[in-house]
Amino acid sequence: MKFPPKQIPIGFGLTTNILFECDEFLLAEKPAGIPVHETKDPNRLDFTRALATKLGLTELRTANRLDLGTSGIVLLGKIQSKNKEIDSLLKEAEKEYIFICQGIPDWKEKRFECFLKDGNKEVKVVRSGGKKAITEFRILSNHPKENISFGMAKILTGRRHQIRVMLRELGFPVLGDPVYFLENQSKKEQRMYLHSFRLCFTDFQGKKQWVETEIPLEFSNRMGKSLSL
Repeated sequence: MKFPPKQIPIGFGLTTNILFECDEFLLAEKPAGIPVHETKDPNRLDFTRALATKLGLTELRTANRLDLGTSGIVLLGKIQSKNKEIDSLLKEAEKEYIFICQGIPDWKEKRFECFLKDGNKEVKVVRSGGKKAITEFRILSNHPKENISFGMAKILTGRRHQIRVMLRELGFPVLGDPVYFLENQSKKEQRMYLHSFRLCFTDFQGKKQWVETEIPLEFSNRMGKSLSL
C-alpha cells in the first residue's frame, strides 16, 4: 500500500518524508550525509534527535541503522515499551535497496552468500569466524559510456555494510563509497549511491503493508535518464 508522504523540515536546510505512521512507530526517509544517531559531537545534527524534536516525541528510537552516506527508509519506534515488538517487526520485514555501482556486470540477477566479519572501520569477507550474509541482486539498467549500473538489492540478513561489502567483493563497488571503492575515482561523487527504497512488513494488527520512496533525483541525474523499477 502506498501512503502519501508528508514532508517536514528537520534543520540545516534538510527535509524528510514521513512515509507511514501509526500509534507505535513511523517510517521516515533519511537524507544522505546525516548520521542516524547522536555522535560524539553534541552539536552535530543527527536524524533521530532532529525528528524527535520536530515531532515532539521524547521516546523516539531508531530501530534500523543506515550508514552516514546511505539515504532512505528508517523505522522509528514512538513508545519505549514497544521496542521489542518493533524490533521483531523489522527482523521479519522484507528490505530492498537501490544502488548505482561502478562497472557493468555480465549477469542480471545474482544471489550472493558469504560470511562477514566486523572490523574497526570496515567489514571483511572471511572463510570462517564471521556471520552468514545473503543478498539477492538485480541489475536494472546501465550506462556503458560512464561504465556504471543501476540495480536493486534485497537483503535476507541484516549485517553491517552488507550490500557495500558484497558489491565490492563481486567487483562492482557502490559508486561514491568512501570505504569500499576499489579504484581512485576519476571525479568526486556528490554522494554514496545507496538508498533504502522499500520495506514490506506486517503491522501490529496483522495487516501486510509495504512502503517505498521515490527514486532519488540524484540517481536519475547520475545515470543520465529517468529510472523506474
